[in-house]
Amino acid sequence: MKTNRPEGLRDRKKRATRRALQSSALALFRRHGPEAVTVESICADADVSPRTFFNYFSTKDEAAFVLEEGAPELIEERIVARPPEETPLEAICAVVVERLSELANGRIWVERMLLLRERPELLPRVVLTNRAVEDAVTRAVAARTGLPENDLYVRTTAAAVFATLQAAISCWQPDAGPDAVTLVSQAADLLSRGLPTPPRAG
Repeated sequence: MKTNRPEGLRDRKKRATRRALQSSALALFRRHGPEAVTVESICADADVSPRTFFNYFSTKDEAAFVLEEGAPELIEERIVARPPEETPLEAICAVVVERLSELANGRIWVERMLLLRERPELLPRVVLTNRAVEDAVTRAVAARTGLPENDLYVRTTAAAVFATLQAAISCWQPDAGPDAVTLVSQAADLLSRGLPTPPRAG
């Protein structure tokens, strides 16, 4: 497991530049549509050079959709580090809620979710991002159980949590109802309780 070390000034500047590029890409995608946005327009909005852009991303889609550097590994480490008495499902749900609480405090995650809500045709562009997170969860379950990554229990547990996360986000309404973190927490609780049938409405 990686050891945490204080982030230096250079690292903080790099992180700030990366976030500025992501924020500009998402804002421009929402305002003009992805096809009308260029790397040059993203750079102009973020006030950086194209050369700097390509130090962080290969394409404009990466700037809009790729997760924060090291995010899948961070999720994996946190799941593995949860108390051993927790079941894999409990450990994953706790980390997912914790991580979403962190992301929901910033605008990049919210802007990305709004963009995908407004333009569902862009969902295929996040397949690789989603796969990276699911793979990280799979590795963490394997590590906690001692089972191989291709074990049915390992794969089913990771897939179930990921599907639960997606279902909760699909129910999120930015301007009404529970916030995304609450919905994910409620969905995780439903999953951990075996999806009990709710009382019939009316």
